[in-house]
Amino acid sequence: MRVLILRPAELLEDTLATFRKAGVEAYGCPFVSLYYEEFEVPDHDCAIVTSQNSAREIVKRKIRLNRIIAIGKKTAEILKNAGYEVLVPRRFESSAIVEEFKDLLKGKKVVAIRSDQGGDELRKISEFADYSEIFAYRIVKLDGEEQKKEIEKVKAGFYDAIVFSSRMIAESFLEKCDEECVKRLRNMVLIAIGTPTAEFLKKKGLLPVTPDEFTFDGVLGLIKALEGAGSLH
Repeated sequence: MRVLILRPAELLEDTLATFRKAGVEAYGCPFVSLYYEEFEVPDHDCAIVTSQNSAREIVKRKIRLNRIIAIGKKTAEILKNAGYEVLVPRRFESSAIVEEFKDLLKGKKVVAIRSDQGGDELRKISEFADYSEIFAYRIVKLDGEEQKKEIEKVKAGFYDAIVFSSRMIAESFLEKCDEECVKRLRNMVLIAIGTPTAEFLKKKGLLPVTPDEFTFDGVLGLIKALEGAGSLH
């Protein structure tokens, strides 16, 4: 069973190593690239750190933050290991922060440290708090020979499953995917991390599945469950 994991290059090798150690024949390709920005964090009561990419930059630059809410186990782990105190929502996505921490954030100065391509979910905080956001990095879609080669492998039926780790990556992939490629996707297992990623794929007429936990550990557990059920071979 061959799985293609779509993830930025900075994070891909560790993910592939984890999957291969667990017995999954995993391959990877970055369909986006990350470009880090210079930024300053404004006065705030609470900072929302949306990804491990942002977390690494905060730690690297030794940025002082007040109360922190982090999305995802890895994001929280990076910050905690550097001595920051962190709150984490039960679901690892932006909408969970609005739902779970509304009372905590109400009337406060809240800053989100995120990418330039984040969705609108967090911006709903502006309805009950003084919300602002800063971009720690830009996400740029890739369209080179490496990406074209992977599209051809998908069309040739080389992979049994694809893991889309973000909406932006799904967009980048599908922009390069012709009708033959889309037809092949309809007969594959498509795994989406996060509700926005899954919703984007559904709007394109595809039927993704999502792990119970929006992490790569969750994806690995889902793959093992699908293998056990005979959905992957």
